[in-house]
Amino acid sequence: MRPGSRVVVGLAGNVGSGKTTAARMFVDMGASCISADEIGWEVLPEISLMLQRRFGKEIMKGRSVDKRKLRDVIFTDRTKLDYLNQLSHPLLVKKIVEKISDVKSGIVVVDAALLFDWSEICALTDYTILMTARDDIMMARAKEKGIDERMFSMIRSMQKDEKDLSGNADFVIRNNGTIAELRKKCEEIYRRIKDDC
Repeated sequence: MRPGSRVVVGLAGNVGSGKTTAARMFVDMGASCISADEIGWEVLPEISLMLQRRFGKEIMKGRSVDKRKLRDVIFTDRTKLDYLNQLSHPLLVKKIVEKISDVKSGIVVVDAALLFDWSEICALTDYTILMTARDDIMMARAKEKGIDERMFSMIRSMQKDEKDLSGNADFVIRNNGTIAELRKKCEEIYRRIKDDC
C-alpha cells in the first residue's frame, strides 16, 4: 500500500452474518471503521418527532426513541420500514460520505448492511466484501444479541438474498465456522487489499 493513500472497503451482510465481528477484526489489523448502524442511531434524534407522529408514543423512552421498540414496530410491516428508511437514509448516507472524506490515508472499512443499496457509498469504495452464513447459524448469532426467532424471521424476510448480492462483491466470506476461521479469512483479504494498493 502506497504511503498516504486511502482505501475504502465496503462490508455488507445480513443479520447474524458476522459482519460487525469481521469489521472489528479489520480494525485489529490496522483499519479504521465507519459503522452505518452507529450513525443510524445517531440520526434518530433528527427524525424522532416524525417517527413519533407516525408510530405513536410507544416507540419513545422519555424524549428519545427506544431502539428495541422501534425495531419491533418497523419489522412487522414493509411500509413502516420503508417510511423509516425514507427519513433516515439521506441523513445516514450524507454522514457516511462525510466520515469517509475525513479519512485521508490508510484502510477504512464501511460496515453497512445496506451497502449495495447506496450507490453514493458504493461509488466511493475500492473493494467490497459480502458476509454470508447459513440461516440456522445467523439465527443463533441473532439470538445471542437478543433477537428472538420471530423477529429474526421478520428481519430476514425484508433483507435481500445473499445470492442476489454476491455478484456485486469483490470478496465473499462464508462465515459458517469458528471465530479463528473467520479471522484467517479476514487476514487473507486484508493482506490482498494491502498488496494491491
